[in-house]
Amino acid sequence: MSLAQRLKDALPHTIKRKVREIRHRDDSGLYSAMLSINQESEVIFDAGANVGNLSLAFCRWFPKATVHGFEPASRMFAEMNARIEAAGFADRFRGHQIGFFDQEVQADLNLASQHGANSLMGIGEAYHAANPGIGIEGTEPISLVRMDDFVRDEGIGHIDLVKIDVEGVENEVLLGGTETFRTKVDVVIMEVSFVRHERTEGTHIRLFQTMHDLGFAPSYLFDVEQTGPDTPWRLNQVDCVFRKM
Repeated sequence: MSLAQRLKDALPHTIKRKVREIRHRDDSGLYSAMLSINQESEVIFDAGANVGNLSLAFCRWFPKATVHGFEPASRMFAEMNARIEAAGFADRFRGHQIGFFDQEVQADLNLASQHGANSLMGIGEAYHAANPGIGIEGTEPISLVRMDDFVRDEGIGHIDLVKIDVEGVENEVLLGGTETFRTKVDVVIMEVSFVRHERTEGTHIRLFQTMHDLGFAPSYLFDVEQTGPDTPWRLNQVDCVFRKM
């Protein structure tokens, strides 16, 4: 960790929060969204943590929180843990080399040329059109569990925030955690893709319906990603904050 970051982390949280409020007041991205989340949060899940960028941000922004990072890919999991330890947050971080799904199963994860695009899904026509430079370079066997089972086995009673970035299997994650989301979760930040599934499947519609059925409504959209104007199907993905109704 750099000296500058050490100095920042040493500041009292009240000062850091005030600086963030001023700096990100007019943002339309993640940091503005996090300002609206309870700063006294104690338990945060980062599902699809990759190399830990958001897990690190959560550790810094929520000083009382234990952050659970879930990343099934071995290389990303190792890098995530190394970065968390180097930043000095190992005492408040729990790394789990598993993914969430609607059943407990072993599966093959597709390893993409851009590691943030690793997915249980292949690359379909819509996704390739929106991301022509991304391809699959191999596979890795991974372990998948239901969130309800994990939460019960770990004895977790409440989760302030769940972030979900799982490249096309969001509905499966939610269906494997229906009891958890209905009774234990306050806020969900989720990446919603319009290209991981073909548009005719209507998966994005079912995703919003599932969130509604679990008692959530969208409260904030940010990081809208769109392709160029040479196609009528420009909407690629968006991040959405859902809050319990």
